[in-house]
Amino acid sequence: MNLEQIRGLAFKHLGKRKSHLYREPGFIYYHGQRVGEIALQLRKRILPHQPEFDDVILVASWFHDLGKGIEPHWEYGALLAREILAAYCEADDLERIVEIIGSHTLRKQGESYPDYVKLVQDADILDHFGTVEIWMNFLHNAYSKGTMLDSVRFYQEEYSHHAQTVRELLNYSESIEVFDEKDRFVREFAERLKIEAEGGLMV
Repeated sequence: MNLEQIRGLAFKHLGKRKSHLYREPGFIYYHGQRVGEIALQLRKRILPHQPEFDDVILVASWFHDLGKGIEPHWEYGALLAREILAAYCEADDLERIVEIIGSHTLRKQGESYPDYVKLVQDADILDHFGTVEIWMNFLHNAYSKGTMLDSVRFYQEEYSHHAQTVRELLNYSESIEVFDEKDRFVREFAERLKIEAEGGLMV
């Protein structure tokens, strides 16, 4: 596969799309790029001697949210990716890419997925936490005309349940370790946000 050519194809289809009311144009492109990098880092930690599907993992990550806005987006995304990538991938690689896209949200639903699917499933979750989670929270409030105090309320009342629910969907202990580090950062930030949003000082 010519990865740079396919990356350009991803930007063409996703780079300026606004897939969600409260997210910036192109979010799904940049999210996909990050998911690809995270998935490869996880693969190197968890399966250091199994690089054979790295290109498949990258391409599937770049296109995994192609169907956003048409639900179920993972099913439509898989159909669209098959059509868009047919001329750019070998048949076996394309089948794996489509499998990843079509399964990336179906975490722990009784089916046993191969590692190349589970790595992207975990990477997708991990990208939504840490600094990116804070960015999305602030962006949501900006678009919906919320305030700093709305963000404080979210972190006090909703964040913990959401984080715990999502954490349970991760496939690997290494992914949970990464998640927990991101979660600690968000909680520390949220505590400081609460104090400073009320005019408090840290020293």
